Amino acid sequence: MNLPIRRSVKVLILNRENKLLLMHIDDPKTTNINGKYYGSFWNPIGGTIEENESLEDAAIREVHEETGIVLTYSDLGPIVWYGAFDLVLNGILTHIKQSYIIAKTNEKGVHLENLTDDEKEVVLKLKWFSLKDLYGCEEIIYPVVLLNYVEDIFSGKFPKNPLKIDLSKKPDSE
Repeated sequence: MNLPIRRSVKVLILNRENKLLLMHIDDPKTTNINGKYYGSFWNPIGGTIEENESLEDAAIREVHEETGIVLTYSDLGPIVWYGAFDLVLNGILTHIKQSYIIAKTNEKGVHLENLTDDEKEVVLKLKWFSLKDLYGCEEIIYPVVLLNYVEDIFSGKFPKNPLKIDLSKKPDSE
C-alpha cells in the first residue's frame, strides 16, 4: 500500500527552569490504523515540515504558531530522536516520519493565539512539565516511549547521533 507521507518535527522545548513544554490535544479524528481513539493527550510542540522547508525552519515556525515563542537558530539544539508510524489523520491513513529536536528558551509566557483554524478546534492548552510532573502524569503523553528517553534530555545528555525510537507504541500496549 502506498500511503501519503507526512514529514514532521517535534520540538522538545526546555525553559530556564528546565521544564518541557507540551500541548494538550483532543482530536477524535486522529486515530490508530484500526480507527481507535485513545482520548485527549499531551504532545511536544510541532507539526508538518512544509515542502521546501528545512526541519529547523519548520521547528521555529511551528513553535511560534503553537506557543507564541519566537526561537532563533541559536536556540535550537541537536536532533535527538526520530521514528516513523502510521496514523489516520482526518480520515486518511498516513505514514508519519518524525524527528525530535531540542530547543531552549528564556520565555515563560506562552499563548495559543497563532494557531491555525484546524488547530484551534483540537488544542486545549499548553503546560510546562518538570521531570517529576511527567513521571506523575496520569494522562496520555505521546510519544508513549517519551519517559524512556526524556531524563537524558532534562540532564543535557543528548545522543551523539539521533536515536531511532518506537513511535508506533500505543498507550494500551505499555
